[in-house]
Amino acid sequence: MENLGWGVMMMVVGMGVVFALLAVLMGVLMLIGRLDRPLREPGEDAAPAPAPVPSAQAAPAPAAPTVRIVADGLSEDDVAAIAVAVMTHAENRRRLAGPETRRHAPGSQLFASRWLAVGRAQSHSSFTRR
Repeated sequence: MENLGWGVMMMVVGMGVVFALLAVLMGVLMLIGRLDRPLREPGEDAAPAPAPVPSAQAAPAPAAPTVRIVADGLSEDDVAAIAVAVMTHAENRRRLAGPETRRHAPGSQLFASRWLAVGRAQSHSSFTRR
């Protein structure tokens, strides 16, 4: 019974030390988070600006966002065609899994591994008692 009491005491002490170190680590990380905040400019107020009061006339809705592609000498149709070609090529490579990087077709070199050959021989041979 003495060993059981010692074991329980060691468990409680060990878990307490781990918990205390985790609490210290949490405190250090929280302190670093507070110290690492961006500094405010002297003219900035801590309170948020009040919301504008809606007027009788509604403001015009903002235009849909557009993307401006800078490509010297290419029209928008040319850029669209290039984008479609790149996406199609990427999809084909994904489907084929880059066959140009392979030396041999998958599964054609199964006889080359000694480990595989020994394992197959052991699994396919009849049982013999040693």
